[in-house]
Amino acid sequence: MIRFLSLSFVASLSTATLAADVSLPPKSPKAQAAHPPAPNPAGEYGDAKFNPSEAKPISSGAESGEVTVKTTVAEVCPKKGCWMKVRGAAPDQEVRVTFKDYGFFVPTELVGKEVALRGRYVKHVESVEEQRHLLKDAKRPQSEIDAVTKPKESVRFVATGVKDLSSNPK
Repeated sequence: MIRFLSLSFVASLSTATLAADVSLPPKSPKAQAAHPPAPNPAGEYGDAKFNPSEAKPISSGAESGEVTVKTTVAEVCPKKGCWMKVRGAAPDQEVRVTFKDYGFFVPTELVGKEVALRGRYVKHVESVEEQRHLLKDAKRPQSEIDAVTKPKESVRFVATGVKDLSSNPK
């Protein structure tokens, strides 16, 4: 029985982490950067050909398919701008946002700003390696990184485009 549960867990873990758009950077990412990009005047990143006026407040991730959501940026990867955390539906909730196929990055200046995002919610299991990688990128203390010992399930938002609403409120 334990063997079966272990195999089931490993199978579900490996299936969940295979999606290239939500896990560690792919071996050949579309975007390459040594640091986060500078803000651009239009405030648009990725495929920003969507109407932010159709954006709904971010939710818990129950929607399927592509959606446009509006939220506030809580944190941006200080290393490259390759992920961000945004305020979730509940006051104490945050949702990690990654960028489809690691195809674009965002500036750290987005922290605290309202943004519209186009993309989809995905269920994801963060491996220990991925959690540690993200904490290292976020410049967290080594003790916090070393404390990660098991995979963690979460809902992520995989964005195809981001619009800074303070730059381009249309």
